[in-house]
Amino acid sequence: MICPNCESNVSEKRKRCERCGTDLQIYKKIYRSSNLYYNNGLARAKVRDLSGAVIALRKSLELNKFNTNARNLLGLVYYEMGETVAALSEWVISRHFQPVDNEANEYINRVQSNLTKLDSLNQAIKRYNTALNYAKQKSDDLAIIQLKKVVTLNPNFIRAYQLLALLLMKSGEKERARRYLQRAVRIDVNNTTTLRYLKELEEANAAGKDVEASNETDTGSRASIMPLSSYREDKPNIMAFVNLVIGVLIGIAVTAVLIIPTIKKNQTVDDKQDIDISYSIAQLEEKERQVKSLLGEIEELEQTNEQLRAKLDSIVIPEDKTIYYTPLFNAANAYMTEMTKTERNRDYGMLADMLSSIDESKLDKEAAVKLLAQMKEATYPKAARQYYKSGYSYYSDGKYNEALVDLKKAMDYDPSDVDAVYFLARSYHRMDDKDNAAVYYSIVVTDFPDSSRASDAARYLSQVQQ
Repeated sequence: MICPNCESNVSEKRKRCERCGTDLQIYKKIYRSSNLYYNNGLARAKVRDLSGAVIALRKSLELNKFNTNARNLLGLVYYEMGETVAALSEWVISRHFQPVDNEANEYINRVQSNLTKLDSLNQAIKRYNTALNYAKQKSDDLAIIQLKKVVTLNPNFIRAYQLLALLLMKSGEKERARRYLQRAVRIDVNNTTTLRYLKELEEANAAGKDVEASNETDTGSRASIMPLSSYREDKPNIMAFVNLVIGVLIGIAVTAVLIIPTIKKNQTVDDKQDIDISYSIAQLEEKERQVKSLLGEIEELEQTNEQLRAKLDSIVIPEDKTIYYTPLFNAANAYMTEMTKTERNRDYGMLADMLSSIDESKLDKEAAVKLLAQMKEATYPKAARQYYKSGYSYYSDGKYNEALVDLKKAMDYDPSDVDAVYFLARSYHRMDDKDNAAVYYSIVVTDFPDSSRASDAARYLSQVQQ
């Protein structure tokens, strides 16, 4: 070890420094304690208890600030939580203490070499600060818009998910808040702030139900916030997830076909229950059909993913135009991620917003333009329906400003949706904005004369034009 007083090398077996005579026993205990906290932090990081890992690693550095292993791991944990500035700070300090043969050099170079990603992380931090100021000024809608961009630019930014969920809870959108909190839980399983928000959502949902329903809801909620994923540094593999799903479904099919009939056959006569064999067989056949259907959907999903990857691989991007293609790649990755989810859990609105922000005029490759068009064709109609439903919900609740935002998006993504145009006009009419109401009533009357909304739109148009 190194003597803390004279910095000379001392044998581990020595209790005192041979050069200066300093007692080393206390320092050895401190170093061992620091290493114990480092091992504790490493164990927590491996199971994605990132908050617990931060506490343990900070304690390790309090005991021994020269413990570069603990400092480097703390930087990695911060980076995984979306705290890029804190991560770089720890790595820079680590490099200062150990300039040679230090993994912090590699971590810093990796971050700084990818200028596009570094710019995205910087933009995420700036937008988060802007959103925080909007939230303090009670401009919740503007803050939510900024935070959605933040989590798109930096999908691991836990504080952004928490603030976004808090604002959505405040506006009454509890299910959307729950989805963002569950994303944060998958990153850091024991973050106390995230778990406290989820608990508040559970209590709010259970308030109006009877005791039995409340118990079922609590069980489901607790199960939903206990992720089983483990800590790893590399990016998630979509195909590994798909293969896992296939394996689980095959296991279910084998269980349904082989094990369940055997168990039923070996039941004792003491049960004295009449078993309808034909009904049980019909149930098993129905389960087999469901399994085959799910397997077919998974095969289609694999083919779609392979086609998208092939199209992405076929795009050759000029060196000086990489920045124009980055939003397309981000949108494609987000699209493939959403396609792995069930239909009702897919966020088509988020995908459509990402696709609409891409400047198609900057894409000079035919493959890229074609890929963008295909994703828009698959996403825009469904995004329009999602925005229409949320906009109509806001309209029904009397939240006309919020309704205008979502209904306009629904109209942009599907101009043929007469319902979106009609309720845009109704929202403006309710807000006593007769000029804008007249514009959208006229669109309904002129462009959709055969629709069921045309007669009502004509009647309201005459009222606002008086």
